[in-house]
Amino acid sequence: MSETYVSRITAVGRSAVAVVSVAGPEAEKWVRKCFRAATNAPWNPGQIRYGTWQAADAIENLAAEGESVVLTPLGKTHFEIHGHGGSAAVRRIITSLVQLGAVEVESAEFARVSVPSGDGPFEPLIAEAQWVLAACTTQRNAAIALAQTRGCLLNWTSDWIDRIKNQLQRDENQTHSQTLDELISSAAEILGRRSIGLHLTTPYRVVLAGPPNVGKSSLVNQIVGYGRSITHDAAGTTRDVVDCDTVIDGLAIRLGDTAGIRAGGDVIEQEGIRRGSLAIAGADLVVMVVDPDTVTHADDILKTIRLHNSDVPTLSVLNKADRLESDTQRSLYASNWLTTVADDSHGQTSGIVAFMRSIVATLRPDEFDLASTPIPIVPRQINWLKRLTHATDLHTALDCLLGLRSGSEPSE
Repeated sequence: MSETYVSRITAVGRSAVAVVSVAGPEAEKWVRKCFRAATNAPWNPGQIRYGTWQAADAIENLAAEGESVVLTPLGKTHFEIHGHGGSAAVRRIITSLVQLGAVEVESAEFARVSVPSGDGPFEPLIAEAQWVLAACTTQRNAAIALAQTRGCLLNWTSDWIDRIKNQLQRDENQTHSQTLDELISSAAEILGRRSIGLHLTTPYRVVLAGPPNVGKSSLVNQIVGYGRSITHDAAGTTRDVVDCDTVIDGLAIRLGDTAGIRAGGDVIEQEGIRRGSLAIAGADLVVMVVDPDTVTHADDILKTIRLHNSDVPTLSVLNKADRLESDTQRSLYASNWLTTVADDSHGQTSGIVAFMRSIVATLRPDEFDLASTPIPIVPRQINWLKRLTHATDLHTALDCLLGLRSGSEPSE
């Protein structure tokens, strides 16, 4: 007989609300022993139920004080209990289930072991979302992952499965091209959010590239708030790719400070430039940095960036903007460039906040309804959606949807 597992799936620490998840063959029986619902409504998956939580040995004592909670059934053998975020309140819920026989595990392990076989086709999607939630390192990313544990992608998948099955039962011989076109369009829209999903647990790679001595290292230092990169007036100070991790507006970002792009230089500098090219090739965003002395070479620098990564989004930054000679020049460049001043030696800064906001807006340009928007969050989901966008008939599309919901991997 398989185990029933319980885990806190929100981060440990001070918070207003915490979520405890329990899954396994005994989950419903044990939850019913501890949860006193405010109404007699049935426990349907995805619908919340208000009530109080008490240990099983205290539930018959009507005078015993219970913990106010919200219960969310995710399936016949999978439930979430949302309660006060304090550690004592969470511990009481978990302890009551452990006393009944549940096995307590860490949140990351819970996502792996808590998928009951045969308990409905949606469990793998929920488990994948829980695993991602446990691995999130920022509040903004965790909020997106938490929404996916509520079944955003699951609901979309299930709705389309039901629609297609009903349509095929009504008329097996029709091509249903309009329905297929609508499905493919919807799948393509979801697939367009894959960068958001994949970067919930992996930082965005943002690489600063440009000529030597234009202030790339100073910009990095200003963003992270300390002297991560060595700065000096001499060109070619940065000889390698200097990485540092930071968070900007809830996005986990790995900044790469690269060696200045130029011809010549010694062997070590040329190796640094080569490594910078590899960093550009793997970047999610490249920041092209120039200064007033090198801005006329911007087109050539951009061509070099495109040579290594033809599709990468690019931000154009004119650093050392305080050296522009006139207001006319400043106005001219401000219309096409992000103008910044990042002077480590004299503590002069300007435009850094706007620059950081542009990074965030470029990496996550789309606003969406957090509570209902489906987002693919693991490669398996992305692979099924890609296959779905190439479906030529509803039978093939249905197979893709069923594969997505079942947790299986697409065949080669």
